[in-house]
Amino acid sequence: MNPASGSCVACGARFLGGVLACPRSAAGVPRDAPVRRWAPGLCHPPLVGRVAVLKRLMGLAEDVRRGLGRAVWLMGEAGMGKTRIKDAFVDRLASDGFEVWEGSGLALPGAPAGIFRELLDATRALSPPAGTGRVSSADAERIQRFLEGRERQGIPASLASERTALFDSLCHALMPHRRPRLLVLEDWQHGDALSHAVVEELVSRLSHTPLLLLALQRPSGTAPAPLTAEVLTVGRLGSAESAALLECRLRNRGTLTPAAREAVLRGSSGHPLHLLHAVTLHEEQPEREAPLTGEAALAARQALLPPAQRDVLRAASVLGPSFPRAVLVALAGGVGPLALLETGGWLRSVAGGRYTWAVEPAPGVDELPEAELPAAHRRAAEAYEALPEPLRQRACMELTRQWLSAEESSRALPYLVSLAGWNLAALEPGPAMAVYRFALGLASALKPDAAREWQRMLWEYMGDAHRLAGEPAEADAAWQTARKLDDEGLASPAGDRARRLFKRASVVLALGRYEEVLGLDREGRRDCLSAAPLMSVSLDALSALALSALGRFEEARARIVLAREQLPQAAREDGPARAGVEALLHRAMGSVQLGLGFPEAAASEYAQVLCWSERAGDTWEHSTALLNLGDAYSRAGDRERAAHFFQLALELDSRTGDRRGMAYTHHGLALLHTRAGAPELAKEDALRGLQLASMLEDRRLQSLLRCVLGRAQLQLGELEEAGRQLQLAARDASAAGARLELLQAEACLRVLEARR
Repeated sequence: MNPASGSCVACGARFLGGVLACPRSAAGVPRDAPVRRWAPGLCHPPLVGRVAVLKRLMGLAEDVRRGLGRAVWLMGEAGMGKTRIKDAFVDRLASDGFEVWEGSGLALPGAPAGIFRELLDATRALSPPAGTGRVSSADAERIQRFLEGRERQGIPASLASERTALFDSLCHALMPHRRPRLLVLEDWQHGDALSHAVVEELVSRLSHTPLLLLALQRPSGTAPAPLTAEVLTVGRLGSAESAALLECRLRNRGTLTPAAREAVLRGSSGHPLHLLHAVTLHEEQPEREAPLTGEAALAARQALLPPAQRDVLRAASVLGPSFPRAVLVALAGGVGPLALLETGGWLRSVAGGRYTWAVEPAPGVDELPEAELPAAHRRAAEAYEALPEPLRQRACMELTRQWLSAEESSRALPYLVSLAGWNLAALEPGPAMAVYRFALGLASALKPDAAREWQRMLWEYMGDAHRLAGEPAEADAAWQTARKLDDEGLASPAGDRARRLFKRASVVLALGRYEEVLGLDREGRRDCLSAAPLMSVSLDALSALALSALGRFEEARARIVLAREQLPQAAREDGPARAGVEALLHRAMGSVQLGLGFPEAAASEYAQVLCWSERAGDTWEHSTALLNLGDAYSRAGDRERAAHFFQLALELDSRTGDRRGMAYTHHGLALLHTRAGAPELAKEDALRGLQLASMLEDRRLQSLLRCVLGRAQLQLGELEEAGRQLQLAARDASAAGARLELLQAEACLRVLEARR
């Protein structure tokens, strides 16, 4: 056989090099067929012995056509024919009114929920996009952010509800709209934890939806099939079925001698892919004795490959379980060898323009020497870096691995940061922080100046991840470390220092350390804020909030006026950053007005916070504004409006899982009921808030709630219990170092003593 030619393992046809597909392959799916991300145009091997499985799948498809959603897991070892069954099933359904979406667990390795990211990205450009009628504008924005790997602008109070909202949006986009849909998830054993969670949610919603979810998985998968899914096992062929597959494969291709036929059947042992390779080996080398096992047939075929194709397999061996077609083309020097390897049964196409191994290369055959591996990984990394920007961004996990294997860790650091960014965009701060910690270890091995620069950046990013996860104390520690590094070695740019200063001041304010906020402001004025006008205005707003909390209202008002004068020069364009500053300034002015005894004016300012926080996409700021509005109306004596905004805040906090926000809202409601002469309701809300504060182990918040609980019990005449709660309130305030709360508890105790 000519070394420049190839054999199709599916049908046995021989063709010369330069031909990019088997001449007997089908033309593929028509352009107008409702199939997305299917890899057509290849020969299919004969389908033998799978009648029962295919019949069951068709029965499930009929259920789905009637609106009864189904999930089925096709389980089997590699090479057993799962993909062949799926291809036959797709052929039937695509011509029978079904829309077919296909994705692969190998599509975007390392990207959270990469299978759905690639699948939705591949289908969103359709005109009109399938499923548009089921996706709201909020869902569309959330999906867009997810697909592009953009970190959200806001700071969610809790990730629980944000993940739920993301799952809702993804499920809405994956659900069918105008026709029944088959959703195929190939290589599901490579799915990550986020993909598994999305599928669990999707399967739970199938009851009355015309969606058939088909997952193809090897037994080595990391997650079991959902309890409600039907599992169909694809095993080895029986002896009669193996003989039938052999006959179909040999049709019009000559015959085997009885001895060769027996040897092929015995060696393949009912393994369909091994049988096809054994037959192809016999056709390529008819004088050769049939190997004793399927693995031996694979090794023999690989040894017979022309040098160009063996070089491609050597190059691919450093790329991992899957690799972009463009990268392998760059390493192979063209597409010709790839086509021969694909039709020859060595590589197969998967979603996302990628290749994976159709069969793993035989161990020890054409492996690269250990000394050549770093150079090979470097070539692979450079081929990845030559990809277009969007593809290169999504390949950050693979690029990281290639540069580390090439023993150039400094080249891996930017891609580690990108990888963590994908996790943050998918609301997975835990994996992001693990990546940052690993990157910190790599950075410590660099030269001192480069190490410090990377460490500054990574500690700042770790603070962002902690803040996203609702861990303000950990965020404070990370940002404090980043700021300490600003004072070591080469000075950071003033804008970077100002940004880190603002971040730390914001979390210190949230932790109730008001004097420290003012100290950070003074430090920034001396150091870096003059070079970062927007950060300067933002810190003015934070300082005004801290001054208000300390009762220094006139100073706070002066800071706000100064910030207002500077804002037009600091931010010339509208955007989330400008909206965030506006929200801070209105919140600060609301605090001043409330402290000066003008609750109606404060309510007007807090209403503006709602508008700006919505533009900024800041969930936490929005929730705080609702709470503040309720407090302002409560002090103004407008019980109905106060209760309305407190209830909105409670609903938002409940939806986001923000226990701290819920506790403060219950405190506000308890105060409202106390002022309105409804101590029973006040006691109920105070107890609910106290339960949440105890879970948080927040002594200052517990002091506030015990104090309002004691006041309610005092109104109810429960003097002994009121005294106990007020004494505990004073103790909690003292332990937390909360002077104002301690004074409040002591004042209530004096009232109690007077009553006695």
